Order: sequence, then C-alpha cells, then structure tokens
Amino acid sequence: MCGIVGLMYADQSRPCARDLIIAMRDTFVYRGPDDAGLYLDGPLGLGHRRLSIIDLGGGHQPMSIENGTLWIVFNGEIYNYRSLREELIRNGHQFRTHSDTEVILHLYAEQGEACVHALNGMFAFAIWDARRRALFLARDRMGVKPLYYAITPEAFLFASEIKAILRTGLLEARCRGEALAEYMLFRQVAGPETLFKGVMSLPPGCTLTFCEGKTQLARYWSPRPSADRPLITYEEARKILTELLQDSVRLRLISDVPVGTFCSGGVDSSLVTALASRIKGDQVNTFSIGFDEPEYDESAFALMVAKQYRTLHHQLTIGNVEFSDLFPQMVWQNDEPLNFANSIQIFALSRLAKQYVTVVLTGEGSDELFAGYPRYRIPAMASFYRRMPNALRNLAKLWGAVAKDHRIMKLDRFASCSPLETLLYNSSMLRPDVVAAIAPRLAESRLDYRWSCLKGTEQLELDDLARVSLLDQECFLVSILNRQDKMSMAASIESRVPFMDYRIVEFANRLPSSYKLRNGSGKAIVKDVARAFLPPETVDRRKSGFGVPLDRWFRSDVGMGERVRQLPDQVDSDLFDRKILRRLVEEHRAGVQDHSEVLWTVLNVQTWKETFHC
Repeated sequence: MCGIVGLMYADQSRPCARDLIIAMRDTFVYRGPDDAGLYLDGPLGLGHRRLSIIDLGGGHQPMSIENGTLWIVFNGEIYNYRSLREELIRNGHQFRTHSDTEVILHLYAEQGEACVHALNGMFAFAIWDARRRALFLARDRMGVKPLYYAITPEAFLFASEIKAILRTGLLEARCRGEALAEYMLFRQVAGPETLFKGVMSLPPGCTLTFCEGKTQLARYWSPRPSADRPLITYEEARKILTELLQDSVRLRLISDVPVGTFCSGGVDSSLVTALASRIKGDQVNTFSIGFDEPEYDESAFALMVAKQYRTLHHQLTIGNVEFSDLFPQMVWQNDEPLNFANSIQIFALSRLAKQYVTVVLTGEGSDELFAGYPRYRIPAMASFYRRMPNALRNLAKLWGAVAKDHRIMKLDRFASCSPLETLLYNSSMLRPDVVAAIAPRLAESRLDYRWSCLKGTEQLELDDLARVSLLDQECFLVSILNRQDKMSMAASIESRVPFMDYRIVEFANRLPSSYKLRNGSGKAIVKDVARAFLPPETVDRRKSGFGVPLDRWFRSDVGMGERVRQLPDQVDSDLFDRKILRRLVEEHRAGVQDHSEVLWTVLNVQTWKETFHC
C-alpha cells in the first residue's frame, strides 16, 4: 500500500524538476512512511511513498526491469502474484526481488497492456515504457485504489490523491458547479470527473495510455454480467459463495506484516473475521468502535464474535468533541467532501489498529453486491404504491407526516417519479427540490454518467433490483471504497476488502435477485453462509449501517453542535441561502424536525471549499 505520483511535460526538452516530484510525493507521507523514491527521465518524473507489506527489504520503488526500459510506481496488492511469478519464471523471466511490484513489470514486458487481465488485487499503477516514450496507467476492477490525473497545457500529471496534483501549482483548485450539485444530491460524484475542474479520476476497470501528448482510455473489465446467465440452485450458489469467500480471505491474509480485521458487529465484517480466524489458526487482532448513545453502539455484537473466535479485541469509543476535532482534517484527507460521517470512525479505528497491525480486512462491498440496503426494496414498493387508490395514498402521506416517518415520505416521492428515475435516485440522500432551495444559485447537474450506467444495463434482461445494484457498484460503491482507502491510509493502514475479489463480484452479479432478497430480508445468501460461522444474534439482527449520532450531536452546544450553530453565518452566501439554512438549524436544534442529512451535507461542502480555497 503506497502513494504514487508522476508528471510528464508537454515540452519534451524541459527536464522534470526533482523538487517538484518530491513536493508531490511528500504531500501524503502517511501513505508510505517506510520508504520513498523517485525517478527522472528528461521531461518525466515518477515519485513513490511506500508502506512496506510484501518483501520488506526488496520492494523499493520506482522499480525497473533489468534493462531499464520499464519503470513502475505501484499502489496496492496483487494477491495472486506468487502463482503469476512462478509462471513467469517458467517462461524465462528472472527476478531480483520477491515483491508483487516486480511481477507486474515482467507481466507487462510479456503481455503489454493486456497484463491487467491476469491481476487479482487492488491496484493503481503507472508504467513508464521508455521504448515507446509512453505512460501506461491502470486501476483495479472495482476501484478499491484511487488514481487521479490532469492534463494542462504544460503537463500530464497523475497521483493517488488530488491534493498532490494541486501541489504542483500547474492546476488551480476550482470547483465544478454541476458536480457540486451531484454531490448535494448523492453525497458523491460519479464517473471520471471530480469536484475539481480539470482533475479526472481513472474509472475502475480502466487503463489510460499517454503518448505523444495524446491520451487513450480503455475499459478492460465491467461488473455487468452477460445476458447468458446459467441458473444454479440456491444450495449450489451458497456452497460456491462460501468457497469463494474463504479463498478471497485466504489470499488477503498474505503479508509480511501483522494482519487484523475491522469487526463492527455487522454480518459482513463478522464473517470476514470468522473466516480469517479459522484460516490463520491463531489469535487475530480485531478492532471495533462504539458510542455512548446505545442505539448507535454495536460493540456488544463485535465482542460476541471476538469471544467466539478468541481474537485479541481492541475497542474505542468516540464522542462528539473528538469527532468534531477530527472533521476538518478528514475532509482534507478525502480530497472531496465526506460522503458519510462514519468516514471519521474509519480513521479513528485505523489509528487504533496501527498500534498493533499494518493490514486490516473489512466487510466493505457486500451490501452493493447482495442487496443489503433497505432502499433496494423501494423500486418494487414504489411500483405497488403507484397502483394504490388516491385515497389510500393520501392517508399514507398523512400518516407519514404525523408520525415523521421519512420512509413513507421517501416512498411517496419515488412513486411520483418515473420507473427509471426511481432507479436513478435510489441512492440519493437529498431531494432535488431541497437542494434547489438551500443552494438556489447552484448549477443543475445533468447526471450523464449515472444515466449512461443505468441505460447500459437495458439489454441485459435484468430486474430492477439487479439494475440498482449494478448502478451502485459503478457509482456509489466507488466512493465508499475511496473513502475506505483514504481514511485508513491517513493512519498508514492498508485496508483489504475480500468481498471485492472480482470472482465474487462476477458470481454475485450472475445470481438471481431472489437469492439476495428473500422474505423482505437483504443479503439472504450471505447470511446463510454466515450462519455456519457466526452466532444467530449477529446474523439476523436489523442492519444498523455503522451509523453516527449526528442528529443528537447537532443539538448539543459543543463539538458538531457548535459547528452547525455557526454554519448559517459562515456558509458561502453566493451559493447557499442563509435564511433557509438558519431556519433548518433552528428547527433541528429545537427538535422540531431532523435535518441532520441536509446539515451534514452543507457543512461538508463549506468545509471543503474553505480547505481547498475553491
């Protein structure tokens, strides 16, 4: 796990300055506190910060092949590197190290840009091919590892984090208004464009070649299944998923440094913990976080799993004031506004874990693959709701307003949308009319990338649940994985995600939706796998979502409550309507209505704008 940077001047006679690459590289020392390196070749510069995981003494980067014609900077882990290395040796390749980095180099030397198809792992890397005078960039299939790039009149730049690109001064930090509108709606920006004008994100499953001043983007993999999906029985699917998860966890335990797990008490992280404990055969370090507010505290369930598998369990509690103190730093770490408040929990947990391990396994991604979110039931419910007589719908709306049941109000809103809009806005956090009211001068977002992802599933003969799941995998999940990477790397911790093994993704997306959503319960097949390893209290309890008590903290007089109280006077008046925002703050603090979702979103945008001077 590392941080990578690079720069290629358009003027081939202009040498790349050593100090500039060092400045980019050392913007994120926390991503690689163990080692640092750089390589210069005329107008090209490559930089690397290393967190040593595999081949601690032999993995220095940038790394070259024997004849010096290929150089690589690599961030991530290749889990099948040992088998690939053996095959390459049989083909006549000679290795100087035992690192997975060198395997990528030799694989590229043999297969060229097609090398990415052989890799099972999380990765973002750049290879300088001196023979072609070309840069080749690649990102893993699901986008576990971030990789950004920018093209200016002066240079082509890339980095693991946006702030390293901005550090060069070759690109001004400017906000894309239409992207900000998308963030306000969905709490994330999907697709290749970011919140910063001119800064692009290499999409998951894609490669980019920069040669002679031109870029060529290519997709080598997609999570979308083929139209031909042979049906297997539920029991066969359960057995295959069990085997795939066991192998995925086994591969992700490969390390030359200590490995632990984040065990929140939910079914996904608990299952990963159980499998890791069984495979390792010794005590695994596990980490969980709790709150003083009982309704948000899952620590009892985490402790239940820890006791069953006799792990070395470590737990911390985070409160309002500490959370508030960390908040601005985490916005900076994330490059863009935070999507969910539990991002700060991930950092706090990673900081604790760093005292004991360097690598952790997490349960991220299971919900998007196996229909774990309650909102996945909305398309079917909205279809039923649309067919209800007006009298019954009016009665339901009245009850929702009186009982302050946001689920009924949300259902009524979706029932007023077209079926396609219901799928598109399934992961939205705020309504378009709410965004328009609090930010009336904000440019409207066209959501082109989301529409293209959704329409790309039209020919696959999928039901609504499968289409929403795929849309989330190509949009929502990418932001979840990015924050997992950035929050854990902020504490110099490598975070591995077994559910994101591409074999599991492909298998999950071939399964019928009835294997995922059964009797109104999501992740049915994952829970049936988990029942063989976990106590029923952990498997069958209601999903809590690793939440944070923001609604309560926003009503306090300290910490996040103080930040929200000051918010109406601090926000950019050219963007937000201070009068409306002040009313929302007053209503929330008085307990009249819960506006925590709106306030969290606005607070993040304002903090981001101040942090990056956008």
